[in-house]
Amino acid sequence: MILVRLLALCLVMLSSTAHATPAPSLRVMSYNVNYANPDAAGTMNAIAAEDPDVVLIQEVDAGWKEALAKRFAKAYPHQAFRVIARAAGGLAVLSKHPIAEEELVPTPPEGWFPAQRLVVEGPFGKVQMLNVHLRPPRDRGSWIIGYQTTPPVRLKQAKAFLPRLATGVPTLVAGDFNELPTGLAVAFFQQQGLVRVPTKGPTTWHYAKVIRGRKLSMLSMDIDHVLVDGTMIASEAVVLDAGASDHRPVVVTLAKK
Repeated sequence: MILVRLLALCLVMLSSTAHATPAPSLRVMSYNVNYANPDAAGTMNAIAAEDPDVVLIQEVDAGWKEALAKRFAKAYPHQAFRVIARAAGGLAVLSKHPIAEEELVPTPPEGWFPAQRLVVEGPFGKVQMLNVHLRPPRDRGSWIIGYQTTPPVRLKQAKAFLPRLATGVPTLVAGDFNELPTGLAVAFFQQQGLVRVPTKGPTTWHYAKVIRGRKLSMLSMDIDHVLVDGTMIASEAVVLDAGASDHRPVVVTLAKK
């Protein structure tokens, strides 16, 4: 009799597990498409193939705005573009969910590029996102000089952007930070309670050259990051070896704690 009851209990537990509703989640992609990228179609194919819920895009100029809006009009009915005079500084968001708020956040002059703040009405409620493209490590035409002089500029940008973030809303900061995970801007956001999401896969940026018909990666670094606050759990964080940009798309799945 005891054995029969145990078997019945096991069947009930298995049945309830099988019919359990998965927790709602939100898949977010961050992608610097490279405004000078000659293969827009190949890059947009990478977005379409992954089919995330929200895409935060950096380096959107007028040409990219037109191409993205046309290609994803049906897949992403909620779109917001911020094209600026400095072509590499344009930003965009493509979303399957309604965008409740969206604004351009100005940067200090030496930061070059603004940020884009938005609030998406996601499957587990509102999620605030800051789409960033921080100052490249370039100064007076030199990457060598810029590597030494620009870290404080990126930190200054992060400090300028922070006050524009609303409190009490699940928050994500993502984009092209132009610095390694140990950089000053990443560290600053982590000091505010956000956590950088570690990713699987190749590096987020690579400099490649075609040599004897073969495309070879000459230099690789992780400079694109996603950070989330303590109200969310990030999982399945991957860097996709896809698209034609020098940056690779980063995809993270979010759920509410």
